[in-house]
Parts: sequence; structure tokens; C-alpha cells
Amino acid sequence: MYALRAGRGTLLSVDAALDEYGEVQEQECRDLLAILRGMGIASADRVYQPGDAIYNEGEYGDALYVLISGVVKLFRPYSGSKEATLRLLKSWDIFGHLAFAGEAKQRAYAEAVTECKVTKVPKIFMERAIRREPRAALKMMTLLELRLVQYEELVKCLLPRETEVRLANLLPILARKFGERKADDGRYVTIDLRLTHQDLAAMVASTRESVTKVLNEMRNRDIVEIEGGRITLKDYAALERISRV
Repeated sequence: MYALRAGRGTLLSVDAALDEYGEVQEQECRDLLAILRGMGIASADRVYQPGDAIYNEGEYGDALYVLISGVVKLFRPYSGSKEATLRLLKSWDIFGHLAFAGEAKQRAYAEAVTECKVTKVPKIFMERAIRREPRAALKMMTLLELRLVQYEELVKCLLPRETEVRLANLLPILARKFGERKADDGRYVTIDLRLTHQDLAAMVASTRESVTKVLNEMRNRDIVEIEGGRITLKDYAALERISRV
């Protein structure tokens, strides 16, 4: 069975890797929201359309956001018109700068990529729940730890200088988070997002031209397949070798 990398030196089977964080994160989020409801703590649900801003960088960080469905992009602009994608979020990810001490400003823009349903729990209610209910504090700590681990994985993608190595690190992470098996060949995993070359360049801090060149080379070597903006990972061993360069 092919394998996906989950941090340097660690290999996970495709089945295990695809669910490594998702199932735990969903259960922890559901448990936390159930605890809050049991305490009579109110939350607000809102649906966003593609391109809608959920919040902007610099706004006051006054709530915990839970993505119930859809895909959200966290990004920051740089060098004028360019932007760096910090994370792509899927169902049951948490986001927002929920500072209980110090500066409480959002550190990035949050934008809906697809139609999204988001639950917002005001900061004052989260503070009340954490003070009164140890289970709420434990759930919150677990979710923050999961978020930190995923951020650290993405940071590792930016350490190598070469775009090829950065992409070889990034693609398995996206496959684990958004992957679906191809119906005609269960060995291969398709990243179920329509990603442009500019989207990928924003995630690996490179140029669109460099990403296009690397993807074409990977496609010619039968490492990936690209159809309709969706990338299918075919040769994980080759990606592993490239990522170690």
C-alpha cells in the first residue's frame, strides 16, 4: 500500500493518513458544542457564499469559529498584490484568533472558498465555559493542539528552497486533508479541491510559473495526474524521494 508522509521520518498508510486528524477533530468539536449547549451557552450559525469574507486581518478577535461544512481559506497579503495562503480548512476545523490575554486581533483574512456553514461562539461565552466546566477546557486544548500540529506541518513545506521539494511536501498534506479515492483505481487519491497553479504557488511561497513547471514535470513522470483542476497523487514513493532532497 502506498504511504503518505505525516512529518519528517513518519509514514502512514493512505487509509490511516486520510483520517489521522479528521475523525478526532470532528468528535472533539461536536463534544465541545454539545457541552456549550448543555450549559445554555449561545452560538450563532451563518452560511457564507464563495468569496465572502468571514473576517479580515486586524479585526478584533472576539469569537471561536467552527467550520461545520465547506472550505475556508486563511491568507495574508504581501508584496502588494500577492497573497500567501496560510491554511485551507475543511469541516470541523476551528479558526480565528481567540486571545484570552494580550492583543486580540485577527492575524489573517478568512474567506469562504465554497458555500460554508460556520458556527461562531463569542469569546466571553468561551471564557465562561472554560472557567466553569473542565471538560470544555480539555476539549478546547485538544483542538488547539490539533491546529498547532497542522500549522507545523505546513511550515515544514516552506523550509526547502526548491519549489519541487515544497510541492512534494504539500501535496500529501492536502491529500490527507481533502483526499478521495479514485473510483476507477483505489490506489490513487485525488485532492478534492479545484486548485489553480496560483493557488498552489500561494501555499508554497513560489511563483505560478515555477509551480506550473514542476507540476508538468511531475505529470510527465506519472507522479501526479491533473484533470479539471483536481490533482491525483499516483506515486507516493516518488514524492517521498523528492521531499527528502
